[in-house]
Amino acid sequence: MILHNLLRRATRSTLTILGIAIGVAAVVALGAMANGIADNYGGALGLSNDLLVTQKNAYDVAYSSLDETLGQRIAGLPDVANVDPGVFSWYSFDELPYFLIYGYAPDSIAMQHYRIVEGKPVMAPGQIAIGRRGAEALKVGVDDILRINGAPYHIVGIYETGQGMEESGGVVVLEDAQTIAQKERTVSLFQVGLRRGGNADTVMARIEALDKEVTVTTASGYSVSQQWTQYLQGFAWGVAAIAILIGGLGMMSAMVMSVLERTREIGTLRAVGWSRGRVLRMILGESVLLSAIGGAIGIVIGAVLVWAMGQAPGWGVMLASSVSPALVVQGMATALILGIVGGLYPAWTAANLQPVEALRYEGGGATASTGWLGRIGNQSFRNLWRRRNRTLLSAAGIGVGVGTLVMLGGLMKGMIGQLNGLTGSGGAGSITVMQRDVADMSMSSLDERMVRQILAMPEVKTASPFMLAVISSPEMPMFLLGGLDPNSPAMRHYKLVEGRYMQRPNEIVMGKVAAETYKVGIGDTLSLNDNRYKVVGITQTGTAYEDAGGMLALREAQRLMGRPRAVSFIFVDVKDPAQTQAVANVINTRFKEARASLSSDFAQSSNDLQTTQGMVSGIQALALIVGGIVVANTMIMSIFERTREIGTLRALGWRRRRILGQILLESLLLCLVAAVLGSLFGVGLLTLVTMAPGAGQFMSATWSPDIFLSAFVTAAVLGILGG
Repeated sequence: MILHNLLRRATRSTLTILGIAIGVAAVVALGAMANGIADNYGGALGLSNDLLVTQKNAYDVAYSSLDETLGQRIAGLPDVANVDPGVFSWYSFDELPYFLIYGYAPDSIAMQHYRIVEGKPVMAPGQIAIGRRGAEALKVGVDDILRINGAPYHIVGIYETGQGMEESGGVVVLEDAQTIAQKERTVSLFQVGLRRGGNADTVMARIEALDKEVTVTTASGYSVSQQWTQYLQGFAWGVAAIAILIGGLGMMSAMVMSVLERTREIGTLRAVGWSRGRVLRMILGESVLLSAIGGAIGIVIGAVLVWAMGQAPGWGVMLASSVSPALVVQGMATALILGIVGGLYPAWTAANLQPVEALRYEGGGATASTGWLGRIGNQSFRNLWRRRNRTLLSAAGIGVGVGTLVMLGGLMKGMIGQLNGLTGSGGAGSITVMQRDVADMSMSSLDERMVRQILAMPEVKTASPFMLAVISSPEMPMFLLGGLDPNSPAMRHYKLVEGRYMQRPNEIVMGKVAAETYKVGIGDTLSLNDNRYKVVGITQTGTAYEDAGGMLALREAQRLMGRPRAVSFIFVDVKDPAQTQAVANVINTRFKEARASLSSDFAQSSNDLQTTQGMVSGIQALALIVGGIVVANTMIMSIFERTREIGTLRALGWRRRRILGQILLESLLLCLVAAVLGSLFGVGLLTLVTMAPGAGQFMSATWSPDIFLSAFVTAAVLGILGG
């Protein structure tokens, strides 16, 4: 009978199943995406030796920086057969946003990992071998020229390794990789090979004894940061939760309407002897069966999406994964929980219907007592209020989607504002210079000699070099450390609330949030990478990234990060603000490896923020799709539920157009109510999230009228299309 009931209402059942399927597909696809990024990136180092040596507390191996002379000291240890220094970095092409660059000595064991299938191996500077997938994405081959930071590299070979991310990169000699990554006399890692019979644990202990600032792992035991993996999985589950919540509310709405639509039927069943328990099991069984079908379809859709993501140009290599049994179980469990939770209230309502009242029910599902709100407004508003349980459930489902749009819009605005205000770069006549085509702005690296050349331009007033580094610690997984010349004009941006600015290499100025997190004050000592710094000042700028970070003298930051002549950004002030864009154009023309932009547009022009905006757009589309299904489901059920009412209106002379207008207006009003609720939900939730401990370091909310206008326009479009 349960299956028969669902087939009799095929349209409603199909829409409900579709809503659940999209939620489950989100769980499966996003979970696989997070696992895929962690697995692919974790295996992308091409480790061909026994041990891996990286900088201690480096957030990622790409941020690791070690003195290359350490390799000679490691090579002198007992049981060490060979030491291969390597450089690992990222570059960005339009066709391939994350292009990995490896650098090793031509005759090293590490270089042999990149198995050449066309052409020949890299043997000299100016040459590059690229992976098969990278060659296909960039549409290049052997003997073509590939430009990196403006410098030409001759493609001498195509390699295959069987690892997707490795094959989406290129390998050059060590010296070229150091130039590309601005790692003069430093490397990212050392691969260490052991002699036959050598004890790995003993050698690891000896290497760590040589330098307290390194971490040594076995090549087979290396994996990406567990915290980074947890962040990815948390993000994936957060996005999936949006789809699940909307789908759950949509299911509950559909089941409530099912009960209202079938009030007389349920009354008849109760009158012929059905018990409350039997009615409850029937309604709950329908809900669970819908969820099970939706879950199965969602798992299939999720698997197809996972495959499609893996085939996508550029990003595909990072997302390539497979649907694990654990994800299948998670997806089906999510669907069944949706079915139980979404059907429990409607089932309880149906089970407690009194037979006599149910048999007297004339259809329409309206609440008997509507109050004063049921007597105001037009007919469409009164219809919504008469069915306020259904209206509120549907509005909540749509509102979650609208709230997601508002929340993400505020988050992106806040992020852009924070980055544009970095070190006061948003002032009048300001230009921010960073490395061109760098995959992540935190990895930007420029030769500091560029500062003197920019200062020589007659239109330039000041130029402040700035070093940005990321250090991982137990207190703050991502501690943002800056480096500035204490006499730099940009230093004035950091407003002291206590103490003074740093004057010596062993002194540090802390942002107020970071000082509270580390529980340090003026005169206390902070340890970073086994270096001790005296806290001499506390600053507060209102920029979350700065207030949750620290500032060293530029030379000390360069020494600590092993990048003695590199800077991350150059902040330029011009004498005449009207000449700002012209000066930026000159810098872009003169320095091919750099990108100069107005500081007010600095964040928007970065590759990583553009990638983030693309991801946000995908999340917004997901919320809209699920929300649109909820609207369509609601309005279709409204028609089925009110068949007698609409028939009566037609009999009284109402034209088709008038009926159409009323239903569309109801749908539009429903979505506008959802837009109001969703906007409040989005603002409230993001405000709470940014107030959470640690979240304020990375998140801030900025609200503007266009965010809410976009939400209301989206809701209106959903209302029209869904109705």
